Amino acid sequence: MKRFMSGLVLLAFVSAPLAAVRAEDTDNPYVKTRAQIKKESEESEKAYQRTIQATRGSAPPPAKNDPWANMRGGSSTDASKSK
Repeated sequence: MKRFMSGLVLLAFVSAPLAAVRAEDTDNPYVKTRAQIKKESEESEKAYQRTIQATRGSAPPPAKNDPWANMRGGSSTDASKSK
């Protein structure tokens, strides 16, 4: 009886991956082919490049800001004199 039960358990472990492979062969809308993945990747890369080209040079560089300037008493030259 122990041999029979261990055989059934072994059969279950072996057959589970086979059933999963067979499930991929069906028309699952969530499973994509390599060609579909490549096409989507190329489309997203083209969209990314268009966005980069459109935004390049349109915004000025961020201004340098010293958030602690008020705490130092104004300019940075004052802080260096006190040392």
